[in-house]
Amino acid sequence: MTEIFKMPDIGEGMAEGDITAWLVKVGDTVAMDDPVAEVQNDKLIQEILSPYAGKVTKLFVPAETTVSVGDPLIEFDGDGSGDTTSVTTTTASAPEVAPVAPAPEQTQPTPEPATSTVQTVNGHVLAMPSVRHLAFEKGIDLTQVPATGRHGHVTLADVMNFQAVETPVAAPANGASPAEPTPPKPADNKPQPPVAPAPVHEGRQPMTPVRKAVAKAMANQNATIPAVTNFDSVEVSQLVAHRQQFKAQAAEQGIHLTYLAYVVKALAATAKKFPEINASLDMTTQEIVYHDDVNMGIAVNAPSGLFVPVVAQADRKSIFQIAKEIATLADAVRDGSISPKQMQGSTMTISNLGSARGTWFTPIINGHEVMILGLGSIVKEPIVNAAGEIVVGQNMKLSLTYDHRLIDGMLGQSALNYLKQLLADPAYMLMEV
Repeated sequence: MTEIFKMPDIGEGMAEGDITAWLVKVGDTVAMDDPVAEVQNDKLIQEILSPYAGKVTKLFVPAETTVSVGDPLIEFDGDGSGDTTSVTTTTASAPEVAPVAPAPEQTQPTPEPATSTVQTVNGHVLAMPSVRHLAFEKGIDLTQVPATGRHGHVTLADVMNFQAVETPVAAPANGASPAEPTPPKPADNKPQPPVAPAPVHEGRQPMTPVRKAVAKAMANQNATIPAVTNFDSVEVSQLVAHRQQFKAQAAEQGIHLTYLAYVVKALAATAKKFPEINASLDMTTQEIVYHDDVNMGIAVNAPSGLFVPVVAQADRKSIFQIAKEIATLADAVRDGSISPKQMQGSTMTISNLGSARGTWFTPIINGHEVMILGLGSIVKEPIVNAAGEIVVGQNMKLSLTYDHRLIDGMLGQSALNYLKQLLADPAYMLMEV
């Protein structure tokens, strides 16, 4: 019986996704729940699983193609025509992927071990865009990197490990003796990776799926949300001392205690006092949607672009819990294991440029939120203390951007003032929350 697997909805409100790589080819036999493709949607790449078991008789689109939800992807146990009454008309002109005969060395069905040479599908190395970007920057040929990821994927760790040690000379496939080993290098000389093209500084390059998603979202949000930014700073010497006091205790529990964790906790408490900043606008029904939980989006930069994982119910968690969760989410973003669920449901967002020594900036609000906090670095500056003396203070830079359709300037500044109070004195923060 012919079955047609159509593009599923893998995220909230997903309308389309990019097929970044096929994990099967025509002629393969697939079991139910086997991964069949990598799909990029809203800055996230994930595998999609087959709802059918059978033989792949047609792939409706090639890799690197954008497909709408509901469009056909794979034909199982058919005649290769893809003809079915349920196929949408939009696929009639879609290019078909021609069957590719397997190379002689790929005829054995036994899976490769976890540390095998990188696998390819139709000559396409199985690796996420972030991995490709890192390899390109470091001049590493991905086909030479031993793969440890699922289904023969090259991971970020694989690329880093490949760079950190000299690559052994592989034995010829015909069983002949390996080539003479490379002479030892001086201690201060790094291993030489395979030659790669120099980075392109002129000309044109296609946008990556992540960059396309970012560009589309930023343009839409900047065009539809009337945003205002209030710039301010807060003296945080007591916060710096408090963090220093508890860093060792946190480290004993495997937690890296950051200023960001304090800011998340303080902003969550501020949202409880000023619920408008944790709301959403439904312009279709002309309603304000107030959220019970404070789900904090944390902007995380990765080689392939910007991701926003979510610390759910941040208002109910301790600073230690928040710090640990932030680290876990950031690691998941950077190694490509972040799941769609971990990036959904945010009610407000923090964008942190402090680690890059940034100060004030104007972050763009997420489309379903009404504010975003830009967190800058802590800068030693002269201040006037309570006794009227000029002393060296430690000022944290804050940029609160809000949707003027719901939040007026007075409300925005009042919320920012309360946030400053909490950050200025962690003891007060603990009393309030």
